Amino acid sequence: MKSSEWSDRRHPCLWAAEGDDAGFWVPERAEIVTQFFTRYLFFSLAVIYFSTLNSVPQVLFTIEQLLVVLGAYFFVNSWFFHLALREVTLLRIRSAMAADLVLVTLCVIHDPNPIPPSALAFLMVLLGNGMRYGMRLFAEVLGGAVLGMAVAFALRYRVAGFDVSSGDVFFGVFWVTLALYAYILMGRIEEQRRELDFRSRFDALTGLLNRHGLLAEADIIFARASAGTPATVLFADLNQFKMVNDHYGHGVGDRVLAEFAQIFSESAEGGVCGRWGGDEFVALLPEVDDAGVRQIFERVRSRTEAWSASNGLPMAVSLGVAHAPRDGHDLITLLSVADIHLYQSKSQPAETPAAFPIYRTLNDEPQAT
Repeated sequence: MKSSEWSDRRHPCLWAAEGDDAGFWVPERAEIVTQFFTRYLFFSLAVIYFSTLNSVPQVLFTIEQLLVVLGAYFFVNSWFFHLALREVTLLRIRSAMAADLVLVTLCVIHDPNPIPPSALAFLMVLLGNGMRYGMRLFAEVLGGAVLGMAVAFALRYRVAGFDVSSGDVFFGVFWVTLALYAYILMGRIEEQRRELDFRSRFDALTGLLNRHGLLAEADIIFARASAGTPATVLFADLNQFKMVNDHYGHGVGDRVLAEFAQIFSESAEGGVCGRWGGDEFVALLPEVDDAGVRQIFERVRSRTEAWSASNGLPMAVSLGVAHAPRDGHDLITLLSVADIHLYQSKSQPAETPAAFPIYRTLNDEPQAT
């Protein structure tokens, strides 16, 4: 998998997808609290700063009106804080960022100092939002900060009567340089973050989800499962795999695992597949009926048998199945049920495969050659 694909969207606990090319990293609750309390801190500093001034440039508001705007921001920020604690969405993130940018722009416009210290708050908006949610939102808030700075200084020069000074030029160059450096640095950090996220969720040998990734995905799938729309767990165990390792070596064993992973994932199309560990594989299949499970079983069986015959290697598989919420509500419980069915199928004579219902087990175990 190429590095550009490391940010695979199949892990909703970390990455929330909103459309084909839109999404964001979901912060933890403690990080949300830290972010909003930082907003409250800068709000307090702004109130203290403007409260000590006798007047502000007459552009849009008087100092009393500006303090009213700051008070309105307090309530708006508190509302976004409440929403973020319930659920973080792309719309709510953008709305909170927009409120930050508008407030800072107004503060810069009405700052009476020739080089406004309030303009530094643009950097806090940029870093506080952009470094949390991913490069797409970082680019959006960077563009918004540049636009806000341009509007604020244009109004200061055209309406408030400020003159362009060497200090303003230096401040502008310094601000833009720091913002671009932060963007470049964040891009490198984001790449490393995606790589680490991929490695924590995917099995290096097969490219399927690992145990951690399966558990996270299962929580989402099972939360939507009901008696009317059950979710299915398919548990696969390679038979004779130890013999392959012992007789042919671990290199061949790795090849068998990789080949079966491809067969398994392609056969369980529409599902989420992963390697549970060793020679055990799991497929999470939302809303698949008994006929669909039978078709998957047949595809896995026939393709495994064909690969074994064409390569002269013994690769046989036993399969067990369980359903949520009938057999359980979490992956560990459902795998325990599927494992019982799997071992029942192993002990079932090959000539009587229909002794167990299709939704429970199906077994095909050719003899090693």
